[in-house]
Amino acid sequence: MKNNEIYLQDLVHSLKHAHVKLDLEFLNKLLQNASKCEKPWRNKEFAQEICCLTPGKPHSISSIYVWIKGKRTIPMSKLIKIVNLSDYNLLDIEKKLISIKAGAHKGEIKPKFPIKIGHQLGSIVGHILGDGAIDKRGHTVFYSNSNPELLSEFIHFMEEIVGAKPRIWVQKKRLFNEKTEWLRRVKNVRDVPKKHSVGLFYPKICCDILHSLFGKFADGKKKQITSQIKKAPSDFKKGLIRAFFDDEGSIRSQDHLMKFHQDNKQMLKDLKLILQELGINTNPIRTYIKGNKERCYFSLTGFNEYCRFHYLIGCTSSKKRIEFELLIKKVTNSRKMKNKVR
Repeated sequence: MKNNEIYLQDLVHSLKHAHVKLDLEFLNKLLQNASKCEKPWRNKEFAQEICCLTPGKPHSISSIYVWIKGKRTIPMSKLIKIVNLSDYNLLDIEKKLISIKAGAHKGEIKPKFPIKIGHQLGSIVGHILGDGAIDKRGHTVFYSNSNPELLSEFIHFMEEIVGAKPRIWVQKKRLFNEKTEWLRRVKNVRDVPKKHSVGLFYPKICCDILHSLFGKFADGKKKQITSQIKKAPSDFKKGLIRAFFDDEGSIRSQDHLMKFHQDNKQMLKDLKLILQELGINTNPIRTYIKGNKERCYFSLTGFNEYCRFHYLIGCTSSKKRIEFELLIKKVTNSRKMKNKVR
């Protein structure tokens, strides 16, 4: 990692089971260079070195041949060996990368290297910690919301950072305690009926990359602020806090209330520490009972904290943003009135 930027070489050892598709003209040159011959698929010694020899076929190495023809993707573990035998490096591979996927038949994406650990990536992680999830068994990255602004933000940042497009499913309307049912799949968020929640689903390779960068911050029902997140730059943390507040926060200007809600008390403690790092003071964590379950939250109060949060972090949700502006206006007016009384 250099200057908070992630390159392919920073990820290869944690993505050994991934498969890669390369520009075919470049791939042919790479294989010829690594094998030191014009027809690498006939070079038995080269095939043995990269663990790619087909049993019973000493004169034709079928795996290499189908790579060159573009019929199959290359396992990352074999690509690393090929690069090590060649005059090329992983920066050269980056430039000619067509796509990467978790396995031979998994969904593919095209990450845009270098991946910047900044606001956009922080927003992705914050949304997953909020209304999102990473499936424990299938490792699918998932985000659900009914706010088109937040859904569009997540889709845009995922495409910008990892070059991934979601499968978009409309959720059937239900009560809070009812099981999720999916109504139908749509091509665009604009096609979703009003006031319906939506589920965005992304392939396993997205999970592999995110876990490689930030540890298992989301693994089934278990979510946490990992040590990697704590060490991330402030721009990343601002994006994370903003996304999490859009998902799990609440603000009511008439009551002068701004809260972060989360049943995971340790996560709230870690979020408070991040806000403190950013120069924003918070109130103690409090609990209440709702639906026979203990719920947790912490709040922000005071003109300076409201303003600092609003201008330093802000909200994507226009509804929350309007409430924030009303809250600051109310507090400003009350301060003026106090000064007049004095």
